[in-house]
Amino acid sequence: MAGRGELICLAPGLLGPVPATLADALPAVGPFPVLEALLGRSGGHAASRSDGEGLLRSLAEPAPSVGELLAAEFDIPGDRVCYRAAPTHLRPDRDRLLLFAGDTLNPPAGEAETICRDFNHLFSEDGLSLQVRGGEWLLIAESAPGPDLPPLSTVAGRYLDTVIPNDAAARPWRKLLNEVQMFLHDHPANTARQSRGELPINGLWFWGGGRRSNGRLTLPVRIIHGDDPIARGLVRSSSDVQYERDVPPAMSLAEGGPRAFVWTDAERALLGGDAEAWLGALQRFESGYAGILRDLVFEHGGRVELRCANGWTHRITPVDRWRLWRRPKPLREWLVVE
Repeated sequence: MAGRGELICLAPGLLGPVPATLADALPAVGPFPVLEALLGRSGGHAASRSDGEGLLRSLAEPAPSVGELLAAEFDIPGDRVCYRAAPTHLRPDRDRLLLFAGDTLNPPAGEAETICRDFNHLFSEDGLSLQVRGGEWLLIAESAPGPDLPPLSTVAGRYLDTVIPNDAAARPWRKLLNEVQMFLHDHPANTARQSRGELPINGLWFWGGGRRSNGRLTLPVRIIHGDDPIARGLVRSSSDVQYERDVPPAMSLAEGGPRAFVWTDAERALLGGDAEAWLGALQRFESGYAGILRDLVFEHGGRVELRCANGWTHRITPVDRWRLWRRPKPLREWLVVE
C-alpha cells in the first residue's frame, strides 16, 4: 500500500481460528453491524496463516526476528542474543505437562521484577539474564542455547513434550526449562499468587531469537498505531516511521498518509484460552475501531486492508461503498472455525 488515507489493520485472532463453541457464542454478545457491513463490502484474498508477530514482521522485507525487534525496543547491544519470553503455567495431565499462557499469568510489576532479579542471580554464570518492562519479558543470552523454540502462539494449550524438539541440539533448552521450573516452584511471587487464588507461574517460554541489527528497516507506512512492543521495535529499527499509541479519527487517518494499526486483544485472549475475553475483545473492536475503518473508506475515500492472520486478507476501497448488493453476513460466517 502507498499513498494517502490508507490503513493496514493488523488484527490477529479477530476472525479466528477459533473452536466452534466460540463461534456459536457470538449471537449472545452481538450484534456486530459495523464490522459485518465492512466485511460484506470487502474483497477477500487468500493469505498465509500467521500470528500477530508474523503479521508485524512481514511489514518489513526481509522480515526481522522477534528478538531483533525487541532488542531494539529494550535497547540491548547487538552482541547479545535476545528472545521473547513469557510466563507460563504447566499443568500435569497424567504423565505429561500442558502449557498455558496469556495475560492472566502476567504478574504485577513488583512481582515480575522480583522474578527477574532472582533469575539473574541464579543464571548469571550461564550468561543469561531476564528483563521485564510493561508486561513484556526478554531473555538475553551471551550465545544461543540452541535452535529456536516454536513461538508461544503454537505451543499454548499443548503438551510440552510435543513442542520441544527431541534431539541433541535442543538439549540445552530442555535443561534450562527444567531448571526454570525448579526455580519457580516455591518462589515468593507464586506464594503470593496462590494466596490470591491465581494460577502459579511455574514455567517460562522463550522464542524468536535474534540480535539487534545496525541496518535500518524499510516499511510501507509512515506511522504505526497500537500498544505493542513488536510495533515499537519496528519503529525503532526504521529510519522514518513514527509511533503513536492511539488511533486518531477517520478524518485524521485520511490526511496522514499510509499507516498501520496493531490490535492484539483478540489474539491474547485466545492465547490464554479465555472465551469470555475473546468475545469481549470483539465487542470492543466493533464499538471502538470498526467505525473508524468504515468512515475512513465510506466517508473519506480511504482504503483499508484488514489482516487477521487466519488465512484471509480483506481489502475495502472507495469503490466498495457502492456495492450495495453485497448483503452483510453474520459475523460467524466470516470466522475460520477449527
